[in-house]
Amino acid sequence: MYDLLLLGSLISGDKTGYKLQKIVGSALQPMRKVSSGVLYPSLERLEKEGLVTSMMHEEGRKMKLWHITTKGVDRFIELMKEKIPSDAKRNDMIHFKLRSLDSVTLAEQLDILEEFRLFIEKDLEFYQKAQEDMTEHQTRFPENAERFRILGEAYELDIQIAKTKLSWIKKQIADRK
Repeated sequence: MYDLLLLGSLISGDKTGYKLQKIVGSALQPMRKVSSGVLYPSLERLEKEGLVTSMMHEEGRKMKLWHITTKGVDRFIELMKEKIPSDAKRNDMIHFKLRSLDSVTLAEQLDILEEFRLFIEKDLEFYQKAQEDMTEHQTRFPENAERFRILGEAYELDIQIAKTKLSWIKKQIADRK
């Protein structure tokens, strides 16, 4: 999962591990952090695979700079084109791709946005059905009506978030056509 973001971050130029850690951290959800124990082994693996190189650089103090190779750029483009799996990492992968849209062709941008749209439409259908079920359960199970009402309100939040995402996606697609 981090390969996409690390390679994409290096497309714009060489960076230190510290800077990459900040970039990756800002691309994740606000309270998630990327530890050095995850970042540096990932960079070292990418280096062994020939996707990045590293060099010592001295600017006041010694630091290692990471650089993407031609093979790394090609791998990044492949990762951008890959379909996003419907698993727990789906939202992170979508956000990683959205942050790197400028690194792929217009057609590839539209494919990524369309894939995102389909995911969100499916989510919206799920939330709407769940909210309907909660409304029905309020009547069927009056002893738990308050619980089902609160669950229905929580689904309303999910519905509004999904509608906002869909609106944004549709605008992005329209702006690119």
